[in-house]
Amino acid sequence: MTRKGILAVLVVEDDADFRFLIGGIFRDIGCSVREAEHGQHALDLLKRWRPDVILLDIVMPVMDGFTFLARKRQVPDLSDVPVIVVSATARPPIEGALCVFPKPVDVNDLVQAVKQLAS
Repeated sequence: MTRKGILAVLVVEDDADFRFLIGGIFRDIGCSVREAEHGQHALDLLKRWRPDVILLDIVMPVMDGFTFLARKRQVPDLSDVPVIVVSATARPPIEGALCVFPKPVDVNDLVQAVKQLAS
C-alpha cells in the first residue's frame, strides 16, 4: 500500500472509454489511479511512480501487454508489482500475471481481486 493506506492502481488500456470507466471505479472506492494508453506509456510512468497493482490490457498499439510484462520483469524494482490482465482475447495462464479477467469484465469481481491484493 502507498502512503496513508491508499491503494495505488495503474490502468493500462488503449480504449479511452474503458480506461476512464475502470479508473473512475477505482477512484470512487478511494484508490489513487493513474492511466496509460499502452505498455510504453506505462513503463514511462513506472520510472517515477510505483503502483500497488497494475490492470493490464493485452492488445494495444505501440507496446502490447505481453511485451510490457516481459520488460517489466527485467526491472528489479518492478518485478514484484502484481499484474491483473483484463482482456477480451487473452486466456490464462499468462506469465507475469496473477490472473486474467475476460472482457466484458465483472467490475465487482475485479474490485474484489484488487482489494485482496491490498490485504
